[in-house]
Amino acid sequence: MRSPVSRGLSASLLLVSALGCGDPFFGLAGGRLAGDVADVPPSGVPYNDTDTVQLETRPADPYSVNVWGVGTSAGYFVAAGAGLEAAWAQHAMADPRVRLRVADSVYELRAVRVDSWIDRRRYKAMATQKYDDFNSAFEDFDAAVLFRLEPR
Repeated sequence: MRSPVSRGLSASLLLVSALGCGDPFFGLAGGRLAGDVADVPPSGVPYNDTDTVQLETRPADPYSVNVWGVGTSAGYFVAAGAGLEAAWAQHAMADPRVRLRVADSVYELRAVRVDSWIDRRRYKAMATQKYDDFNSAFEDFDAAVLFRLEPR
């Protein structure tokens, strides 16, 4: 049987190794996303069957996070439930060049803020269908910042 110190050391090493690769880890932000850069398909980013994707902002000093996303015929959408208090949303507003990773593919995209009430309601309806706990995660969706990710 392993001691509590041994288990704690193992957990710490796992955390350090995960953070060292640059990828976001649970609630912790990462850096530059690893993966093969791919062209965006003509039909857009088709990832509705993937629950969590990684979004990288701030190209000069990469900052990446895990986010939920919804693909529609109008594009691929991500939202910051904390609004502009979310660092990644601030970064996307300052510099819209972002990278999205799904599995091993990385897509170079541009984040466009969506303020249209109709688009916001459409996104919320689709996200509520896709994610069982969407409404509890986004208690005040009106305060959320919504972005459409499109090819650069």
